[in-house]
Amino acid sequence: MTSRPPPDSPESPEERPDSPEERPTSDEPDEGERQDDAGRSAKAAAMLGAALALGALGTHGPRAAASVLVGAAIAVANLLTMRAIIRALIRAPAEPDETDTRADHERTGRRGGAAWALFAALKIVILFGGVWFLLTRELVDPMALVIGYGVLPLGIVASALWSSLGDRTRDR
Repeated sequence: MTSRPPPDSPESPEERPDSPEERPTSDEPDEGERQDDAGRSAKAAAMLGAALALGALGTHGPRAAASVLVGAAIAVANLLTMRAIIRALIRAPAEPDETDTRADHERTGRRGGAAWALFAALKIVILFGGVWFLLTRELVDPMALVIGYGVLPLGIVASALWSSLGDRTRDR
């Protein structure tokens, strides 16, 4: 019976990376740990929305807190929907290949742009119609709803700051 050396041992060249660039580093997150910027922004917006709703509950009561939560939910849903639309319409370019032709580029560029444009228009109608419905039926407080919806830009800023601080600590 022949014993094989462990994969991390120098005696097994087929398992060892050829260069330091190919070796995984502990600083880089793997695919399971990575989260895109829009997902991180949505998570930050949801956490800020919950914090603002708790503050509204303590200062203005349950109706204001519910209105803030509704505004934050609309903001997070809007961000995630826009992420889906943008991902469908814009793909990262693959490595250029010398055998690619113009027809290949045109064929891969078609991603149902008209359908996604229709979906984006429908999203706007639902967003504006939903907010109109909530406000005209007086189901939510208008200012609290706006404060809740304000977590959208705040979540994006918080996510960018969080990301840049993470990059700084990894560089050290």
